[in-house]
Amino acid sequence: MTTDQGEALRALQRARPLDPFLDWHVDAVGIEDLVTDGDHVAWTRLRRDRSERWATVLGDDAERAAALLRRLGGRAPLDGVTAHASAYATLPQEFRAPMTGHWSLWILEANRVTAAIRSWAAQASILEIDDPRIDALLRHSESAYVFTGASSIIRWAGVEKGDRLVAVAGQEVEASGAAHLVSVCSDPGHRGMGYARAVCSRLVVEAVSDGSPVVILEMYAANAAGRALYSAIGFTEAHRYQSGLLSPRTSVAVNAP
Repeated sequence: MTTDQGEALRALQRARPLDPFLDWHVDAVGIEDLVTDGDHVAWTRLRRDRSERWATVLGDDAERAAALLRRLGGRAPLDGVTAHASAYATLPQEFRAPMTGHWSLWILEANRVTAAIRSWAAQASILEIDDPRIDALLRHSESAYVFTGASSIIRWAGVEKGDRLVAVAGQEVEASGAAHLVSVCSDPGHRGMGYARAVCSRLVVEAVSDGSPVVILEMYAANAAGRALYSAIGFTEAHRYQSGLLSPRTSVAVNAP
């Protein structure tokens, strides 16, 4: 098992230089074990409650990816797998989950924040961190997984109409320093009005003001509305992935590793 987690992350980054997943989305503290094969890498991490061991493998060659997963699986049993979507479909059956989440990582560099983003941001405000309206609104989202009370959240942005909250988004900070947008949701009766764009833009502006070098987010790859929203703000899709529990207990943890 890997003991020097900081060096473990650096080893992964050396194998895949400029990979945004490794540069911005991986916390060295979470790395349990790793294996590499040239520019193909894989590592394991445990959920915070230590109930599941997830393996993430990066690289587009399914045979090389499978070999890395077998090496990890020979050291400790694997509960879930995340892989490049391009490789996942041809992985051996042992590494393909019955149900998977097909998702993508999006990124916006701080130096690409435009006047338009700042204008959209002005339409949203920063909410109290424990505003009870937030969780009530997030009940309308099928993909939200972070709610008020989460220790990872540093701020929420919202659009209010009178006393009613009609759009919300939260921000976390990754160990890398990247800002991470989560739980973006608009009230069903107020969609298509630019409110999701406003809350995301407000968090982008706040994060960049705090010194975050990039802002990242995850979304279901097939979410056409989300794709249009984030593209309009200036995010670009870094890569697509598939994640799934090899023996699902409940729903798929799309954002697992």
